[in-house]
Amino acid sequence: MKTTSLRTLLLFVLVSACRPQVGAPISLISGPAILAVKSEPAEADPRPPGEATFHYEALAVDSNGRVPGSAPTADINTPLLWATCDKPKPPTESNSVSTACLDEIALPGVAGDSLDTYSAVAPSDSCTLFGPLTPPPVGDQPPFRPRDPDVTGGYYLPVRLSLSVPEDMRRVGMATEDSIFAFQMQRLYCGLANAPGWAVIQYTRDYTLNQNPVIASFTLQEPGSDPVEVPPLAAGGAPFPVASGQTVSLTVNWPADSVENYPAWDVLTHTLPNHNEAMRVSWYATAGSFEHDITGRSEFENETFAQNTWTPGTPGLVHLWVVLHDSRGGTDFAGYDLEVTP
Repeated sequence: MKTTSLRTLLLFVLVSACRPQVGAPISLISGPAILAVKSEPAEADPRPPGEATFHYEALAVDSNGRVPGSAPTADINTPLLWATCDKPKPPTESNSVSTACLDEIALPGVAGDSLDTYSAVAPSDSCTLFGPLTPPPVGDQPPFRPRDPDVTGGYYLPVRLSLSVPEDMRRVGMATEDSIFAFQMQRLYCGLANAPGWAVIQYTRDYTLNQNPVIASFTLQEPGSDPVEVPPLAAGGAPFPVASGQTVSLTVNWPADSVENYPAWDVLTHTLPNHNEAMRVSWYATAGSFEHDITGRSEFENETFAQNTWTPGTPGLVHLWVVLHDSRGGTDFAGYDLEVTP
């Protein structure tokens, strides 16, 4: 059988409390997983007369690094498969996306521009299917109602991606192909609906399409030492050495302009207040343990960094990834290699 793993890529609650000790933490990477998807642009208007083309890059990993890989010796070398769903969720379903979006026969996945990238044009009627406009009835389904925006005023188009896991990497008990599924919930600009005219005019004038946040730097501090910037994998170079048997402090920094300001309609007060984006950092590593799986900043905090601590395990190479999200669906991610020394 196939199993479906839905990683929620859009979370607007910052979690910083210590996790309960129940099973392996979500930050520990011990097998194939899809951690994030970054889209360029982060938000666009799909409505005519123009069109919204999005370019996606997935962060898929396993215990040996990013996947899929192009080398013959790579753990996984089959391209990710992608599909843009155009089926709104019926009112009888409670999931985030329609079950029709998971139907690989009716909605087959296709390989993208490379092993882990994909480009697609959003349907021109996306604001009808997934936004504030009334969608048309489908067959004998109950009439659909317009979608409500999230708390930031956004609407989202589901984009499915799947990672095929080879036979020798299947989980215990899997007799057939094990595909890992995830959804990129692509933010769409559909304007402001169900608000008085003055608010619509002000919103149209003041709203700025979301841009992805940027990971500016990542630093590591060993006890009794100054923080040292760790170069990302994209910069090349040898793994960064970390001595075992100690807990180190980690800091992710982003520029001030990554925290954008936006108006959002308040249905309770009938006002259009401005908000700053909240920022969330998800931490992942192939060994060791973090104090927190997720850290971040609320919209009321001015700091442009998030901190965590990490305790190495046994000596050896460790792959570490940091994923930065803003509260309007923007994403950035970076990977780092650490060499734990005796």
